[in-house]
Amino acid sequence: KQWYQRRVAITAGDQVLAPFDSLVFKNENVVRKAEYDWNMVYLARANSSKSSIKWRVECSKPIKSALITMLHTTYHEGQVSWSCDLDGETSSFQPQFSDIDLSKLEGFCTFSITAKMSSPGTQENCWQHTQLFRTDLGREESPFQIDLTF
Repeated sequence: KQWYQRRVAITAGDQVLAPFDSLVFKNENVVRKAEYDWNMVYLARANSSKSSIKWRVECSKPIKSALITMLHTTYHEGQVSWSCDLDGETSSFQPQFSDIDLSKLEGFCTFSITAKMSSPGTQENCWQHTQLFRTDLGREESPFQIDLTF
């Protein structure tokens, strides 16, 4: 999707924010790609470079529970590695095909999620071998969701 939504409160509804990179804490060579012939959209590496993207969540209250939904797609030798940073302690995880219950976030107010994408190939289109959140252009629901309970 081009736009993020943030649920402010059940009674306040959704608040539409700026394009995808406005909510990104750190972006190194990640761009939004749209395939209009296939009607798909995703985040991918810029050209053939290694890349990473980091989201940082800062809350005013301690987190009681967190559920994160995300996915990535790889082709050929493409690789995506995910990590969660909690007060300087980084741990890897694989979100593919399931939601991630991050119970260790309980009691914290801040955490970061990072995706690193790479491919050992040197082909012209090897940037396509790692894709985050690949989805239909017209899909309303985002393939990346962070649900927090306070």
